[in-house]
Amino acid sequence: IRIMKKKQILLLMKIKFLSIALFFVLVSATSCKKAIEAIKEQLVVDAITDGIWTVTKFTEAGTNKTSDYTGWEFQYFNNGTSVAKKTGNADVPGNWSGNAADFSFTAGFTTTPPVPLEKLAGTWTVTRAVAANKGSYARTTAGIAYELELTKK
Repeated sequence: IRIMKKKQILLLMKIKFLSIALFFVLVSATSCKKAIEAIKEQLVVDAITDGIWTVTKFTEAGTNKTSDYTGWEFQYFNNGTSVAKKTGNADVPGNWSGNAADFSFTAGFTTTPPVPLEKLAGTWTVTRAVAANKGSYARTTAGIAYELELTKK
């Protein structure tokens, strides 16, 4: 009977030890995933906030409307704000966020933007990251497909 109790106690101790070890492994793995996600997010922020961007392609339902954005420049800041500028126009303040997990970029304006900037507001999915100085995005709103390409100056 004593041998049986010793075996049961040893088995319980092994189970507890393995449970604790498994807990630490899971916590470590979760922490690593969070750290990797944080690094990805920071890389997105660094790439976007380093420089001034221009629209080098914009299509609406397959129609090329890139020329509507000629002269507009966009700058994104680390604090999630942005500004659109064009000579002869008032600066247009905005906000932005990037999501590395689902490869998306959300932009908006804090005031009513002039035509055609309102079409840039919304969540865009990254369709192609050509380099740190160029990206392609797409979104569909109310059944209309939009394509956007931004290039760093």
